[in-house]
Amino acid sequence: MNALPRPGVRFRLSAAIAVLFVLILLVSIIGMRVLTRTELWMNTLHQDTLTEVSDALDLSRRASDLATSAPFLYALFPPFQLEQEAQNVLDNLHQIEAHAAGDPVLDLPLARLRLAIDDLTQALVPQTARKAELAAIDHDMLRLNQRVRRLAADVTLPLEERELWAGLQQLTITAIGAGRADALIALGAFSNRYAVARDRLLPRLQPAQQASFAEIQQAIRRGPGLFVLKHQDLAARLDAENALFRIRRETSRITTYAEDKVAQAEARLSLARAETSDNLVFAKNSFLAFTLASLLVAVTSVLYVSRYLARNLHRIADAMRKLAAGDRGADLPAVRPADDEIGQLFAAFHVFRENARKLDRRTGQIRQQNALFSRVFRNIKDGVAITSADGRIAVENDNLRALLRLPPGVTDAGNGVHDLIAQSGFARQASAGERGGFEEYGDASGNVLEMRHSPLPDGGAVWLFSETTERKKVEERLEEIRRVETLGKVSGEVAHDFGNILSSISGNLHLLEGADPANAQHFRGRIRSAVDLGVSLTERLLAFARKQYLEPQVTDLGVLTDGMSDLLEMALPDTVSLTFVWDGTPVLARVDPGQLESALLNLCVNASQAISGAGDITLRVVAAEDGGAMLSVQDTGCGMTAEVQRRAVEPFYTNRDDGTGTGLGLSMVDGFVHQSGGQLGITSHSAGPDRGTTVTMRFPPVTESAPDPARIGASGVALVVDDDAGSLAAAADALENLGYRVRRAASFAEGMAQLEQEKLTLILSDLNLDSGASGWDILQHGADLHPDAGLVLVSTREAHRTPTALRDVAQLATLTKPVTEAMMRDLLVTW
Repeated sequence: MNALPRPGVRFRLSAAIAVLFVLILLVSIIGMRVLTRTELWMNTLHQDTLTEVSDALDLSRRASDLATSAPFLYALFPPFQLEQEAQNVLDNLHQIEAHAAGDPVLDLPLARLRLAIDDLTQALVPQTARKAELAAIDHDMLRLNQRVRRLAADVTLPLEERELWAGLQQLTITAIGAGRADALIALGAFSNRYAVARDRLLPRLQPAQQASFAEIQQAIRRGPGLFVLKHQDLAARLDAENALFRIRRETSRITTYAEDKVAQAEARLSLARAETSDNLVFAKNSFLAFTLASLLVAVTSVLYVSRYLARNLHRIADAMRKLAAGDRGADLPAVRPADDEIGQLFAAFHVFRENARKLDRRTGQIRQQNALFSRVFRNIKDGVAITSADGRIAVENDNLRALLRLPPGVTDAGNGVHDLIAQSGFARQASAGERGGFEEYGDASGNVLEMRHSPLPDGGAVWLFSETTERKKVEERLEEIRRVETLGKVSGEVAHDFGNILSSISGNLHLLEGADPANAQHFRGRIRSAVDLGVSLTERLLAFARKQYLEPQVTDLGVLTDGMSDLLEMALPDTVSLTFVWDGTPVLARVDPGQLESALLNLCVNASQAISGAGDITLRVVAAEDGGAMLSVQDTGCGMTAEVQRRAVEPFYTNRDDGTGTGLGLSMVDGFVHQSGGQLGITSHSAGPDRGTTVTMRFPPVTESAPDPARIGASGVALVVDDDAGSLAAAADALENLGYRVRRAASFAEGMAQLEQEKLTLILSDLNLDSGASGWDILQHGADLHPDAGLVLVSTREAHRTPTALRDVAQLATLTKPVTEAMMRDLLVTW
């Protein structure tokens, strides 16, 4: 009997593959059933649990929101805000009730919560009217208190009458205390004290005090009366606080209930997780058993699979040779032999082929990018230059020289960017540190460029020039808007201060009418003090507004500061030492010496007030890098916080603990420095080894010499139009001293008539003329009749918007009053 034939390789491989297929199929079926069942169970459980947890968390969140928003009602006093916020709280409560619908556990807490909210609203609604009444009574009491206190302190009155006025003062003080009491016990004490004082004083009142007593009583009895209103106010506060306590308590209960719901849901999730874990353990064991069986079959099959390696390696080597030779169409059979090393080589070949194709495409993209970069470099509106490591310009686009306004024939000079800028009409206005990484350049026509350079890895750099003239104009307009906002605040403060000054003058004038000669001198002294205070305030405001009249001259800051040392040492306390640092080299600036001395004294006094106990103040005079001058005042005082430093130069802002000071000190210094063309810098630290403040005044370089009278060339006929006789005379005298023959016009009609009488060299007109006429009309008509004449507009304010018809006039200027000979001389030199 012949033996059975041995199965061939194909049969054995097919059998092994079949066994593996069956095992994999069994594993897949078991895994799918277990995972599907687990997934369905977990989805159902998660959906139910997450819904419950979401509702509970939402209920807790809304309860917390209600507990947070309810106390906000306590701080609202306008009725419309209170009603609106109360409605928001009730809406929140309605949403909580909607979430808690069908849950009897929350019925009682929600009912109590609604009752507490109603009690809180009812307690707070009448508070606005009561507080308004109490504020009115308090205002009247303060006014009456000031009156009777002044009379009680008047030493010219008899002692008995002064005692009666002091009694009325005691009544007003008791009423003020009652209106500001914060407890019912204190209110009762003030009420009893008022009644006792009133009853004791009433029989002794004289006719002079009856009217004031009647006003006090009338103010006390406003509405229900001071003591009744205050009692109702304090009682309402207690009711509101009780309601807030109940709201917090009930919302806490609701939150606790929601947390219990979440805990229960977490417990159910834990139970489901344990059941799911058991199912997964069973699935893992099944997977492990079938995996071991599959491994046995796979090891047996490897012995036969290895026989096909040589043929497949030959295929792969042949395809790789073709690919290396540049044949991107070389390929292998689409079906890979297996997911082993041969299969990986097949995959690697396809990856290499795709990478070669991508490299070809990438090379084409780089060529396109180079072409795109070239178009951008040539067509960008900004000026671009690329410099090498030695600083020479390697390449530049066409817009660079156009932005710099360079003519076509200009050479590269030193072949550097700064050399190119030096040949243009632009000069640097701000460094990169001042402009956040940009350098700003401007020319005489008002054009502004921003320059920024970025270093390259090879040591070169890319330079970018951008036209920012229009943006600069927008920024200046925004700055004007901010100055207008500041002016509104300044106007209110000035009105308040001048109101006090005028009240003082008016009161003393009234007293002066019936005063005897002995007291008249005293009242005149008060009036004189009020006038001096007004003059001082006006000078400070002019300095802040940068409109004070300055007489700048070239001044050595070191010599000026050294000459003030004795004065400064006398002005400082004995505990503060003064140090002056200056190397003796002349440090020149064009400033008004008197105003600079005032600013320096102001800064030193401020610095000494910031030092408690012993300390040092250092004055330092140095020359700036750009040729300008710097004068700094450094102290070892308490320093400034960031907020105080931000508002340091704000008008009427003072940070003194006693509340004294006008708040115009640093504002005046800042205004003077900016009016002189400089900048004021403040650095301060409130802690650490650098504790203290440094205030630095920076002034621009002195580049121009004093005007030469021979260069002025003032001649011909000048017309001055002003409806104010004093201003007209001052401007006319100034022009006559400069050599003009002056024609004067005191009205708009007279000025228009004189424009047509003879040829004029200069026309100067006030902005606001009689009958609402404008000086611009005078200048425009004068420009039509006398095209070569210089035009000057004067006003008490700064420069105004120039009419379109006059914008092309070369010799056109605006000045602020008063017009002086020095102002006109400087203007004529520039023309």
